[in-house]
Amino acid sequence: MSRSRELAESIVHRYLALVRYQRRKNEQIRAIADISGRQLAVLRHLVQEGPQTIGRIGRFLYVSDATTSSLLDRMERDGYVVRRRSTDDCRRVYVEPTEQGRRAAATAPAGAIWLLRTRLPEQSPEELEQIDRALARLSEIAGVDEEKLD
Repeated sequence: MSRSRELAESIVHRYLALVRYQRRKNEQIRAIADISGRQLAVLRHLVQEGPQTIGRIGRFLYVSDATTSSLLDRMERDGYVVRRRSTDDCRRVYVEPTEQGRRAAATAPAGAIWLLRTRLPEQSPEELEQIDRALARLSEIAGVDEEKLD
């Protein structure tokens, strides 16, 4: 096997290992806290940053407002968040965690994406630039069009 083929297989293996790890962490979160990894990420974001609009939550998750609204509907129904109209602008709605949501955020295990968001800033700018370039190139090779992702 050529060196290029070996390295390509190693890259694919590492990528798939990350995907599997994320899936397993989300399953672990669901089993322990009875909440999805994405819902937990929203709760931790709200606890850390304070009340947020649907649009800001969507940008944090890298999903559309429609997807965010559906997610928040479930979270509100399950008692994790509440939505409140802004007193300054009644068109604006803010989402904030309930006490139940705060407890879930505090006790559930960290998901893979949360760990990346927490640990990556601790790396040197040079290392982060290398990782960023490598992931950008990997996305390019795979034909990922980030504009079409929801």
